[in-house]
Amino acid sequence: MNVLTIERELRLEVVHNVRHLGGYRAGDGSMTTDVAVRSASLHRLTERGLEQLRELDVTTIVDFRSDAERARDVTPDTMRYGIRVVHAPVFQHDMSPAGFEGEFPGFAAVYAMFLEIGGAAYRTLFETLAEAEGRVLFHCAAGKDRTGVAAALLLDLAGADDETIIVDYTVTERLLAPLKEQWLPQMRERGFDEERAAALLAAPREDMEATLRHLRERFGSAEGYARAVGVSDSALSAVRARLTT
Repeated sequence: MNVLTIERELRLEVVHNVRHLGGYRAGDGSMTTDVAVRSASLHRLTERGLEQLRELDVTTIVDFRSDAERARDVTPDTMRYGIRVVHAPVFQHDMSPAGFEGEFPGFAAVYAMFLEIGGAAYRTLFETLAEAEGRVLFHCAAGKDRTGVAAALLLDLAGADDETIIVDYTVTERLLAPLKEQWLPQMRERGFDEERAAALLAAPREDMEATLRHLRERFGSAEGYARAVGVSDSALSAVRARLTT
């Protein structure tokens, strides 16, 4: 089955880059489930969007954004719909091309940094998935970088091959296209040239290829990474069981 055969995109009013991780071939002939959902920031959610979250059986949200991002772009109150939000910042300072002083090292280098400094955040995602009932939605700002690394870890743990993980990452660029018209003018006003601004929303496969190489060389696998950041054997088994069928 081609990794793009199944329609994974979900509609939330108004959230970009929303899709589940289900329907991919995993280890031992199994398939991934749709229990994990990735997205961009939820701060634009309308009342209808909140209702859609409940209809999709999302019971828990893991927010990878920093305190400053959360204060600037506030997520509407989801507790009214019985949906809890877990704050798990990967970093507390901007590591995008907009936030770096001097030369941006590229997203592959930044993703390697995420794995090192964001261990507590990614451990929280694993443990939340292990314990939560219903679907778990995880997100950052654009749903591309911090979220993309998280999705790669989950798919690798489920037994998906590298090409599947890479393609899932690259789909982001298409789904973020509607944001490009909004973001580029704002970035130009902040003094960033067109090329550097466009890099905010790009998702070239080379970046995820390099990230997976780093993961293998440094930790062996997503399971090795999860153990390194303190995820228990029982939680790992529970997550894998929820991610595959």
